[in-house]
Amino acid sequence: MNTFVSSKGVEISIKPVSQFKIDALRASKIEPEIPTYTVKTVTGEEQTFQLDGKSAVTRNMEAEWEAYVTARNKAEAENAKAFFELLVWDGVDVEVPGEGSDWDLANKHFGIKVPADPYALKAHYVYTELLGKTEDIGELMAAIFKASGVDEEAVERLRKSFRIGVSGTTNRPVSNRTRKLESKVKDV
Repeated sequence: MNTFVSSKGVEISIKPVSQFKIDALRASKIEPEIPTYTVKTVTGEEQTFQLDGKSAVTRNMEAEWEAYVTARNKAEAENAKAFFELLVWDGVDVEVPGEGSDWDLANKHFGIKVPADPYALKAHYVYTELLGKTEDIGELMAAIFKASGVDEEAVERLRKSFRIGVSGTTNRPVSNRTRKLESKVKDV
């Protein structure tokens, strides 16, 4: 059995997660539909295009774009949560303390809400009791990936993606809303 030591010094037993299960989860990702707009061509035909931040401004469809961005962000958060819960459920070999345990009583005493769902409960336990820093999440996931036989390049990409997320910057382009605000500031 492989182990991972968190920044709290807790040694966590990890086990491989089925690549087929990970692939099935990725295939079931929830993604909202990108809004579209139509344009009449010179010949009178209509062509449909996907909306983006820039076209939302020029077409006066900012509300639709903002709704899409909000839905996309919510879906990304839900997908990330499901991914983390799957890795923890299958990849972390730990027993979550039950009703009446010191952990349960401490959570009740401090008013910390504990999920009823067993998958979310195990993730909550690992997150709040075994891990000490945000960086531990990426390192734990990388250790589970490595134990699962995922190639080292993919494991390193995962580590880097969490380092980027922890530092507060991402590889995503600047949002169109930010660009729009920046252009308004320049115009003033």
